[in-house]
Amino acid sequence: MTQAIIAPASNGKFNLIEIGRAVAAILVVFHHTGSLMSQPRFYGAEPFRGHFENFNVGVDFFFVLSGFIITWIHRGDIGQAGRVGNFARKRFLRIFPPYWIILIFLVVLYQVVPNAGVASQRDPVNILLSVFLLPYTAQPVLGVAWTLTHEIFFYGLFALVIAGGQRLLWLFPAWALAIIAWNLGPAGVDPTGQYARDHFPLSFMLSAFNLEFLMGVAAAEILRLKRIPYPLLFVLTGVVSFLGLMLFATEIQHHALFGRMAFAIPSVLFVLGAVEMERQKSLPIPRLLALLGAASYAIYLVHPVALSFFLQGFSRLLGTDNSLEIISLVLALLATVTGVVYHIVVETPAISFFRKTLRYSWQSN
Repeated sequence: MTQAIIAPASNGKFNLIEIGRAVAAILVVFHHTGSLMSQPRFYGAEPFRGHFENFNVGVDFFFVLSGFIITWIHRGDIGQAGRVGNFARKRFLRIFPPYWIILIFLVVLYQVVPNAGVASQRDPVNILLSVFLLPYTAQPVLGVAWTLTHEIFFYGLFALVIAGGQRLLWLFPAWALAIIAWNLGPAGVDPTGQYARDHFPLSFMLSAFNLEFLMGVAAAEILRLKRIPYPLLFVLTGVVSFLGLMLFATEIQHHALFGRMAFAIPSVLFVLGAVEMERQKSLPIPRLLALLGAASYAIYLVHPVALSFFLQGFSRLLGTDNSLEIISLVLALLATVTGVVYHIVVETPAISFFRKTLRYSWQSN
């Protein structure tokens, strides 16, 4: 087999991708800022004439990026069954400690304050499944964690391939073909989501979002084997097409498959170009952007809770007659800053604590 052109970075970090990660997280913050402000209990209207609605496509970039990063770092582990434990520990440390802290807070809040949240967030089955990020017919207690249930499913399949070796690589194209076939049927054009609920858990396993992981896997394989010509052109094409579709093609997401591909393909182009540029020449970035990239997961986890808290205060103290646009920008900034603070004060120490605990437990056994 052709050898990799360069050895994967030990931490899988590329500065341009860190910028993309930061931008994607902030896009999701703006999306939820608009959707929460539109609720009758707050302002009853979206700022900027509802343009934030389509900013949820930041998650499409995250899915593609996740598939790329996992493959880029762990491609060499495939066939090494003894490395499954190390893979699982790394994924656990990245996902669960900072997530569990927020989840515990929300579970307690929804039990103590009956008017907070909805019934499904007090459902014992949903709470239990939310702890382990397992899929369910209702959203997890922390709503944005629905993406993490897909992450865990993908990690599980990748761990299976690591243990089973090269002979199980066929699972990836087979999964992709099954997803495409499923979403070209009624599932792909059902805007209500009823079709997905009626066919759970198959609809979860064959969600078009899962195809984006596989596109990230393909990007990693391409970069492992090939040089990308004109990488700057790839980056610019990816960025311009992604933002252009996000801002002007607001109806494109109504089809599950085509909507996901519309944003996954530009994401792949960006990843291909960005990685090629950086393995040719190191590209330093401002510390603030590096920090936002590193804090992107914390921002993603914390921002819905932070937005709800700040909106309660804003709507009561300032009333509802002020400029929605200015308020939305301030809210998004506050939610982002809260995420950065959470990253520094909570996420990083929590991961460090769990890492030391797992290492001690592993050595003891």
